[in-house]
Amino acid sequence: MIEASPKMLFDAIPVPCILVKPEVSCTFKIVAINEEYLEITGLYKPDLLNHPTENAAPTGAENIFRNDIIQQSFRKVISTGEKDITEIIRFDLKDGSTSNFNEHYWKSENRPIFNSEGEVEYILHLIKDVTAQVLIKRNEKRASEDLLKKQQQYQYFIEENHNGLFSMDLKGNFLSGNNGLVTLTEMPLEKLLNRNSLHFVAPAEKEKVKDQFKKAVQGEHIKFEDNFITSNGTPRIMEISLAPMIIDKKMTGLYGIARDLTNIREKDNTIFEKKKFLEVNAAFISSLVENDLEDIALEKTFGIIGKTIAVDRMYYFGANKNPESGELLISQKLEWCSEFATSQKENPEMQNMPASRIEQINGPLSNNTPFMANFSELPECELKDIFIEQQIKAMLLLPIFLQENLYGFIGFDDCKKERKWNADEINFLQSLAYYFTNAVEKKAAQHAVRQKEEELRRSEEKFKALVQEGSDLIAILDPEGIFTFTSGTSTSALGITPTEFLGKKVFDFIHPEDSERVRNEFEQLKTKKQAKTAPFRFQNKEGNWRWIETAATNLLHDPAVNGIVINSRDITTIIEQAREIEHINERYILAASATQDLIYDWDLEQNEVVRFHRGLTEMLGHPASELDKRNFWYKNIHPNEFEERKKILETTLGDPKKDFIKTEYRFRRADGTYAYLIDRGHIIRNHEGKAIRLIGATSDISEITAQKEALRSANTRFKLAMKATREMIWDWDIMTETVNRSRSFARIYGYESSEKSSMAKFWLPKILKADREKVTRSLKFALENEDQNEWKQEYRFVKADGTVAFVMDRGYIIRDKNKKPTRMVGAVLDVTASRRLIKDIKKQNDGLKEIAWAQSHIVRAPLARLKGLVDLLGMGELEEVNREEIIKNIKSSADELDNILRGIVHKTEKIEINHQEPEEF
Repeated sequence: MIEASPKMLFDAIPVPCILVKPEVSCTFKIVAINEEYLEITGLYKPDLLNHPTENAAPTGAENIFRNDIIQQSFRKVISTGEKDITEIIRFDLKDGSTSNFNEHYWKSENRPIFNSEGEVEYILHLIKDVTAQVLIKRNEKRASEDLLKKQQQYQYFIEENHNGLFSMDLKGNFLSGNNGLVTLTEMPLEKLLNRNSLHFVAPAEKEKVKDQFKKAVQGEHIKFEDNFITSNGTPRIMEISLAPMIIDKKMTGLYGIARDLTNIREKDNTIFEKKKFLEVNAAFISSLVENDLEDIALEKTFGIIGKTIAVDRMYYFGANKNPESGELLISQKLEWCSEFATSQKENPEMQNMPASRIEQINGPLSNNTPFMANFSELPECELKDIFIEQQIKAMLLLPIFLQENLYGFIGFDDCKKERKWNADEINFLQSLAYYFTNAVEKKAAQHAVRQKEEELRRSEEKFKALVQEGSDLIAILDPEGIFTFTSGTSTSALGITPTEFLGKKVFDFIHPEDSERVRNEFEQLKTKKQAKTAPFRFQNKEGNWRWIETAATNLLHDPAVNGIVINSRDITTIIEQAREIEHINERYILAASATQDLIYDWDLEQNEVVRFHRGLTEMLGHPASELDKRNFWYKNIHPNEFEERKKILETTLGDPKKDFIKTEYRFRRADGTYAYLIDRGHIIRNHEGKAIRLIGATSDISEITAQKEALRSANTRFKLAMKATREMIWDWDIMTETVNRSRSFARIYGYESSEKSSMAKFWLPKILKADREKVTRSLKFALENEDQNEWKQEYRFVKADGTVAFVMDRGYIIRDKNKKPTRMVGAVLDVTASRRLIKDIKKQNDGLKEIAWAQSHIVRAPLARLKGLVDLLGMGELEEVNREEIIKNIKSSADELDNILRGIVHKTEKIEINHQEPEEF
């Protein structure tokens, strides 16, 4: 029993604890907490003091504080008055550095504190962190469980594993092994241990296995597949995996797994063999279908089959009976050989060999049974001699029966080793023999059918030989024209069967427009032996009219016939072709009329020409009858051109690679003048490349030639004129901003004319600066004005040498359908000389105006005085003094006038047309 104050208690206890006081409501309140409790839980005293015990653990812990367990312990302490230790409970604490809760387990001890009356007044709740002990026990439990699990796994995966698991030392001696290894090696484990693993390797594979073992010993992980032999001599195919055994960082041995692949590889081989059999089977069937029984194709297929089943010879023997003795003879027909066998194709003993000669094969083959033999199993006999002669080790023969008779057999020889043919191989080869038999039967049936067809054909030929002219339709009519017999060809010719003709009149099938004429010709037959009617139209099954040509023979008096035999054939195609030819000729003539060309068709082999023309007198003046003569054309070609054109024609026709010819020459008109002609022709050749036909057209190009000559003269005159003038032609592509200029550009302005320079970058910068804006503005206005197509502007242009030229620039604007300018073509004229001349003339005019003014003003004054003085003298009433004064004044005025005139003359002499020096840029 503890009797002390809580303060003394907390000062004495160094472990985390709280003091709890029971309440009347059966709850418990925290009344004191020591620093150790606050430190370990991270809680604050105000959050706990005088609060229920539910707050004694941090909030947010993984496991909620088990207050029920604590309170139950508290109540137990109160009821018993003794301390109580609770079960381990979990509540997690927050990590101060990460703010995460860490797993924690606690064990608490509750001690009663009594008052003076002996009642439990307080309960001291002490806690102890037992996390380490709990985690250790848990880990020990898990380790124990893992150990048990691994022991069970070891028992299952090691001891019960069907694969061989083992370890061995660095020399290859077994150190351990499981039951799977015992099964694979067929040796008890106690005998296996310390036995070298090479003991179980097939002799031929030991070196290869040693190489793999060395790689593993060097630290590599190795996996390989090879042949092994058990202790009882059983061959096995095994997959071996080897891994290093490292102990204390030292290679001490190898771990290994042996897996038996024998059954898997046997199945793989079986599948592979069957796959090969199926492929060969398909190839054999395909060869038979595509090539029938053609020898070359069969020999190639025999080679595929032979390689597939690993034989050295495959052959086919045919069997037939001796026509005299009936003995069965066999002969080799086909053969394929590998490099290990000798061909027997040329062996005469393999032809017409009596089957009875080789008793061993005769019996089985005659009974439709396969024959198999190995050299070592044969007794001394003729077959063994054949084996020796042909170096055969093993043989398989499969009979071929046709209509229950032996037709031949297919054979297979192995010249390298004896062999036991397994069931799969025999079934496969028998299936091939079956297909071969079917092909033989098919070929025999086809041969029989062809024979019957040939007999039928000959019979039909004989029948046709009995019919006159071999016409398509053969019929017999009575005197009234009623059909009494019709050949079967009526169906193919007219679509009407012979039975449909019987009892009907022939005139019911003839076109109304031809019926009366044919009736008259038919009536004449009654008194004639034979007659041939003109073509007429005959209605077929579909109601169409077919043109028929008929020959009739009167055999009314022949009792075997008793009628009129008609032989008719359908000539619709011939008539339509004739009409088509006529239409073609009309089209040729119309084409010639439309083109005004002479169209011709020249048969080079017969040297005959057909010309299609429309009044050729319009073109050459010659009558059409003259044009169709054989040598007319040669005679009228200009003599100076005949030999050259003839040589061109012969060379072109003789070249198999050429199929077109074009020539120009002069041809004499009817009036003796010469026309210029162009001849174009298409050459038709035979399969050997020889020209056999020439189809072409001849055109009169005299007018074109004259126009070309006139144009050439005009161009020459234009070029000469351009050389004489100071004008430069330009062509501005507005879309690409390039300008082409004539050659005179370099001559007049000094710049290269070959440059396709732009308007903005080349031409405009060379316009005198004072005129540049004016030119740019007027050009822009002209281009943007959709209704304006012409532009004209005078401005000053700087030449390459720096001098300034006066130019008159004119251009025509070309626009697209949307009125957008795309091109501009024009000419620039150098008017520098004329502009300077105008300036000089203006200066001269100014001088002349000054002279005129002088004449009208300065000269007029003395002249007026002279006139007045002369008038005074003329009055005659003047005194002598006055007369002398007047004469003196007259002289003075005359001198003044003379001086004035001298001044005018002097000024006139000073007026002259001076050439102005070029302005500098």
